[in-house]
Amino acid sequence: MATRRQAADRRRTAMSHLPAWAQYIHHDSSEFYLSDISPRIGASISVRIRVPAEADIRHLLLRSRPDGEWNRIPMAKTSAVNGFDWWAADLPITMRHNNYCFHFLTASGSFYLNQAGLSPIDSPDWFNFTVLGDYDAPAWAREQVFYQIFPERFANGEPSNDRPDGDATLMGKPASQRAWGQLPDPFPVSRNVDFFGGDLQGIAQNLDYLVDLGITAIYINPCFDAETNHYYVIRDFDHIAPALGGDEALRELRQAMTARGMRLILDITPNHIGFNHPWYVKAKADPESEEAGYFYRHPDTGEIEHWLGVPAIVKLNYGSQQLRDKMYRAPESPIRKWLRPPYSLDGWRLDVANMTGNYWRTQGARDVWLEMRAAIKGENPQAYMMGEYFQDSSDHLQGDELDASMNYQGFNTPTRRWLGLGDLGATQNYAYADRNIFPSESLGLQWQQYMAAIPYIIALQQFNQIGSHDISRPLRVCRGDTALVKAGTALLLGFPGAPCIYYADEIGMDGGHDPDNRRCMPWDENDWDADLRDFHQRAIAIRRGSHALQQGGFQLLHAAGDLVAFQRHSRQEQMIVAAWRGADDSPATALDMRLADIPDDATLTDLLTGEQYRATAGALELAGLAHGQALFLRMEA
Repeated sequence: MATRRQAADRRRTAMSHLPAWAQYIHHDSSEFYLSDISPRIGASISVRIRVPAEADIRHLLLRSRPDGEWNRIPMAKTSAVNGFDWWAADLPITMRHNNYCFHFLTASGSFYLNQAGLSPIDSPDWFNFTVLGDYDAPAWAREQVFYQIFPERFANGEPSNDRPDGDATLMGKPASQRAWGQLPDPFPVSRNVDFFGGDLQGIAQNLDYLVDLGITAIYINPCFDAETNHYYVIRDFDHIAPALGGDEALRELRQAMTARGMRLILDITPNHIGFNHPWYVKAKADPESEEAGYFYRHPDTGEIEHWLGVPAIVKLNYGSQQLRDKMYRAPESPIRKWLRPPYSLDGWRLDVANMTGNYWRTQGARDVWLEMRAAIKGENPQAYMMGEYFQDSSDHLQGDELDASMNYQGFNTPTRRWLGLGDLGATQNYAYADRNIFPSESLGLQWQQYMAAIPYIIALQQFNQIGSHDISRPLRVCRGDTALVKAGTALLLGFPGAPCIYYADEIGMDGGHDPDNRRCMPWDENDWDADLRDFHQRAIAIRRGSHALQQGGFQLLHAAGDLVAFQRHSRQEQMIVAAWRGADDSPATALDMRLADIPDDATLTDLLTGEQYRATAGALELAGLAHGQALFLRMEA
């Protein structure tokens, strides 16, 4: 059995340059430590920190940088509980970005605490804790459980609007109407113009299925008129595709979702348009036209630039002020119009956000997002502005651009690597793929590093998934092992941010790289994994009923061997989330409860099974966990 002392010794070895008490200090910018996580400029908030009572602290300073100059605020002890001293000070909110750290002056020297941890060196401000002043947070997002729908494959609610054979042609391939439930052909065969008849009416007719699952918000892939079945090759931003039901179907879907208290966001492509969009047709026909300025031209050939060389997709140039008007500044621009009644979208998922506004010497993404944010928030201050990034997006997640990103690097990718099939390259058989199982220590470190790079209020609304339309399904990642799918789902629902289930993952749909991950939703319950759906339903209910999982801070408690565990702590609740991936039942492992500030004799109840655990001698023993078992341990009052 790994004892509490042995676990502490390992941590001390990793932190040998720090005092022994350093590992037990904790602060995050959650509501448990701040009196207000979303204050107005001009306000003052109380900032607390938890420090072991044995720490030889002579002075503790809360250090900020108003107007670029250091301001050192002495902190005072306010209480002593359970072997910890609680220190507090008031922080004036004077700017949009108020970053701060803690400076400990001890008998053995100075130490500094920021989001990256405690260090004897004064680190760059990038990792400091940050409070955003006058930030209009879409606070509703952190309370949701999203469900992503690829509309062409979810349900065919109105066969009369199905696309007839030959309705579109891409790369010489005419469109074809396929029978529901057939497998999608690979891209070289289908050219993404094979259609199965899914539409918005089909979504509306199955909302009660989603409500029963526990879903509260839906993210739908593009619905605008386009050539392809994924609807990313858009030819008209002003209308919903007729084959998906047209504008009226979106209006009716919005009405039905509102009646059920559900939120709705759609997907749009600010980075590009389709090859048959009127803007591109006009630009090719008339190089002197206004539309010709909407596109980049290759610096050597002078040809209009296509996104990553894909002939069907044309990249947009935001150096054109007229394009900015057309896309998001004008009242009837698509970014603004669909946020208003009768459609009243709750936000946007912005496709290829990582490349939007960027081309060669022109790296204009920040300028585009600043302007687009003003346009979106002008329509609805609570609208959710979420961008697609497979890469690091932290420089655009500082409170003045995007509200969130698709959190691939901060959650999705490392968690999938921990579960099974390796990195994204492995699912596509790339030569550079890393097919090794991700160590638990690495998983914890990657989670922490990406969270440390952004304000915590942003982390609480990051868009987290373990499956999407661009990556292989969780069942494939886990090599058909539904126990590991459950473990990954529990981590998803327990992690800070807005969790999202990709359609049919809850019933055990398999699928490799796209388009295989875009199969038709089976509506015959005999084709479902009922046990897996039941697990999703119960875990979603736990998420929705937990204040800590929606609003709480984050503290990694254990990441070693095949076990990971973290704490979520809010003003109302303490919750520990754990998952075991080992092939056999877990050996006895002691979680250090002093890290979590959980006292001896405290009882924690697993909300999935009802089993109770008791903290004893400073530890919580976990033993005999089955392969893939996850725990939602709530500390009882």
